[in-house]
Amino acid sequence: MKNNFILLGLLTVFLVLGSCSKDALNIDEAAKLDDKKSKLQNREFVSESLTPNYIGNSEYRQMQIYTPPGYDKHSSKTYPVVYLLQGLPLGEKSYLVPKLYEPWIGEPMPFVAGPDFPEEGFREWVDGLIEIGEIEPMIIVMPDADNNIYGWSMFTNSILNGGFENYIVNDLVNYMDSNYRTIASKDGRALIGVSQGGYGAIKLGMLYSDIFSIVASHSGLLYLDGVLALGEVIVSENPDGINGPDPAKFLTSAMYAFSSAWSPNLSNPPWMVDIPIDDSGTVIPEVRDRWLEHDVFTMLSDPGYLGNMNSLKGIYLDAGTLDELAMDQMTMAFDAKLTALGITHTYKTFEGGHLSHIFSRLEISFEFCSDRMN
Repeated sequence: MKNNFILLGLLTVFLVLGSCSKDALNIDEAAKLDDKKSKLQNREFVSESLTPNYIGNSEYRQMQIYTPPGYDKHSSKTYPVVYLLQGLPLGEKSYLVPKLYEPWIGEPMPFVAGPDFPEEGFREWVDGLIEIGEIEPMIIVMPDADNNIYGWSMFTNSILNGGFENYIVNDLVNYMDSNYRTIASKDGRALIGVSQGGYGAIKLGMLYSDIFSIVASHSGLLYLDGVLALGEVIVSENPDGINGPDPAKFLTSAMYAFSSAWSPNLSNPPWMVDIPIDDSGTVIPEVRDRWLEHDVFTMLSDPGYLGNMNSLKGIYLDAGTLDELAMDQMTMAFDAKLTALGITHTYKTFEGGHLSHIFSRLEISFEFCSDRMN
């Protein structure tokens, strides 16, 4: 009987140890599988460039960061980084959440159709592009550049809004290089953006060709005289006079946002900006001149900026021929000037609106940048 108890006890121990070993193996296998997966994570950091600012924009900035399959497994490998700048709907989740676009589609907004979001979701969509060899594994960072009163920050340093330009080129780039395994040189960095983000990508690339090597604009604001030509349309939104931004008046609100970036005036309450048109829609020359200091079309005439653009490894532009804001015409003007100045670039058009083909176009610009990044 005693021997039977001993045998039973030994059998129990073996069963327990076997179970523990199996559980440990399952956990280990799960960890290995997790190391091979891509990740899409929300992060927050403090941007010193946004501290302080007159308007009270927060220095605490959110971002979405995609890391490719194998990032956690290959601890010594470094990766190129795409800085994906947003237009509407003005946040770090612009490329992730379809519902965010709903308030911007249909009356009173000018946009007819929203983006062509991939059904599988952003992370899995990028995974697929990598899997089929269309792009190399890369890190993609989507920062929040929202201006809490005016919406658009235009990725511009402003005494009113704060240092949104420096936030991207200094604070964000330093954060990524310090916390992720990046190729920490311009050869490993690209800027891509849509609308406001397209403008930001071209402008920041033009200003900081020592930090970024490739730029891509989808439906960007690349010719500000084209925006200023909309003065009469803005007046028609305001039959009782132009008295400030209004969520129901898209172009009026955009004009005030652009003014907060390009023509702020802290001595002109309540909005602290100089708008570029009078009540009849006529352009005010002095304010136009201030805007053109930030106009990438005009900036091309500066030999220094021209040299910076020539030094980039790639410039990609596109816009839809049905763009509700006529960004196709503005992109065409910028393309023509690049061509006249002998700057190598790629320019394409497509049948679609301002927002309607974002992901099919991003697939092209991701590949364009991937082919040229180190």
